[in-house]
This record gives sequence, structure tokens and C-alpha cells, in this order.
Amino acid sequence: MKTTSDLISEFEQLFRQKLQLNNCKLRKKRQENNYEIITPAKDIFLMYWSEFPEVSLIYQAVGVRTQQTSVYERAIRLHISSCLSSIQENPTSETPLLVK
Repeated sequence: MKTTSDLISEFEQLFRQKLQLNNCKLRKKRQENNYEIITPAKDIFLMYWSEFPEVSLIYQAVGVRTQQTSVYERAIRLHISSCLSSIQENPTSETPLLVK
């Protein structure tokens, strides 16, 4: 059985690979379980969790939110869901993986 830290490490590795497909950068913040995602359009999203795998993603308002921002946000949310699904140990688990 995998530990939470193993799952987080596996999630982070998969998520970094998916973000590279969109030319986005993932930067781990000083606080535990906090990450910054920077898109090529210089949009910034913050990803964090208190109880993994319930991952939250919020847009950091640093400029004008454009249609392109929404496209990146949807892609990032899909990447999060995909990565969480792929690391889920038991597909019939009673605790679903959530993206807020």
C-alpha cells in the first residue's frame, strides 16, 4: 500500500510532465503542499491541499483575466484530475479524488 507521501511524490512527477506539454512551469512554494503554476501568458495559479487528494486550484489575479487564461485553467484542472486518477490505488475506492 502506498503512503500519502508516495502518492504526493508520484502526483507531482506526473503533474510536472503534463504541465510541460502546455509549456507551464510548476514551482513549489515554501509552505508545505503549496505550488505555483505559471503559464506562458504569465498567468499564475495556486494549487494546494490540506488533505491530499482534495486539491484546490485558484487563479492569482496579477493582470487581466483573458479567454486564454480560461483555456489554461481548464487544461490545468484536467491535468490535476488525470494525475489523481492515474495514481489512485484502488479505482473502486469509497473516497473519490476531488478537484475544487
